[in-house]
Amino acid sequence: MTLSKLNRKEPPERRAVRKIELPEPSISTLPNGAKLAVINAGTQDIVKMEVIFNGGTRYQKKILSSQAAVSLMCEGTTTRNSNQLAEQLDFLGSFLQHSFDRDFASVSLFTTRKHFAASLEVVADILTNPTYPENELEIFRKKGKQSLTVELEKVETLAKQGFFQCLFGPDHPYGSFATPDDFDKLSQPDVADFHKNFHNLSNSFIILAGRVDEHEVKTVETLLGANSPGRRLGALNNSLPAAAQTPREKFTYKENAIQSAVRIGKQMVSRNHPDYIGLMVLNTILGGYFGSRLMQNLREDKGFTYGISSILIPYRETSVFMIGTEVGREVTKPAVEEIYNELDKLVRVPVPAEELELVKSQMTGDLLRTLDGPLAIADSIAELYQYNNMNLNFLDQTIETINTITSNKLQSLAISYFNPDEMVKSVAGAQPF
Repeated sequence: MTLSKLNRKEPPERRAVRKIELPEPSISTLPNGAKLAVINAGTQDIVKMEVIFNGGTRYQKKILSSQAAVSLMCEGTTTRNSNQLAEQLDFLGSFLQHSFDRDFASVSLFTTRKHFAASLEVVADILTNPTYPENELEIFRKKGKQSLTVELEKVETLAKQGFFQCLFGPDHPYGSFATPDDFDKLSQPDVADFHKNFHNLSNSFIILAGRVDEHEVKTVETLLGANSPGRRLGALNNSLPAAAQTPREKFTYKENAIQSAVRIGKQMVSRNHPDYIGLMVLNTILGGYFGSRLMQNLREDKGFTYGISSILIPYRETSVFMIGTEVGREVTKPAVEEIYNELDKLVRVPVPAEELELVKSQMTGDLLRTLDGPLAIADSIAELYQYNNMNLNFLDQTIETINTITSNKLQSLAISYFNPDEMVKSVAGAQPF
């Protein structure tokens, strides 16, 4: 048998992925109004259950109450203290993760199928009966205040805060940030009240994924679906105030800073907008992977930075495009100029066919990697719920757009959305831009 010699000078032929075959979740409504999505997939006896609340920081009246409400759920309930909760979950080989952002908060359980029912009984207690003990809240205050004080010494933190304050205004839910003193003002009733109003199970979307069947579904229905309805999503104020008229440039002076942090970008469309997927492609070309134009220019050619990237950050009703990097303070001004040059180039010059094909392959591979296994699929379903109103066709639409988008279409999008004159700029450091 003769094997053909591999020519390593030629890249393998790109074969376009036309469709992603995913197990479609079974979606139902529990008696208390919560939505349950079930994904029965995988070969290992592992289960992930994520409970997503419409209770991010945008809803809080008292700053830090959303973060504390989800972070301190595990620190004691009406029937168990924090040590008992930790010991019982550890004995079952289970663990919890929590997260929060501007729009949402979530609690995730990772466990084995064998111990799912016993673990969920503990988690149900955590979700429905947290007491937020004062001693645990005091630890949260002290650690949080110390951590934020350290964080505010970093130029990247100052540049990021300045960017969002320029973009939305300092009083907007997406432009406001906690200060160290805010930790001292947070009280136990603030936290308990936020949990009661916004971390109620009736105001949640539950994703159950892994090797699950009717037994696991019934367990969720029994333990999480029969609670009192409480405050439903329809009663929440989901409208956002308009972004304030603020200066489009901000420089935050940081004495003796060796580097300058740079953040440049603008508000974009939501993930449901027809242009969003095309903007994903455009973002990848500009700064969305290691071989991007920004990396080639500012890192490889100019040596201004170790790394630079751009990202599309989704929110419920909008998104934000942001370029971020840290550069030597002496090259702050030329680095900013080169970023704007790359934005202008996207507007003026069509993307070469060879570069576009490379980016298409990169994006397709990245997308497939994010869907590898039932737990990864659960994460994708969570994003579709949060940002696409459960549009299950979004992934197929993404693949279709990646495969068919042209250089002319990308240039048209760049003209509409990437005008350098419309960008907000925030720099923090010792050297002005």
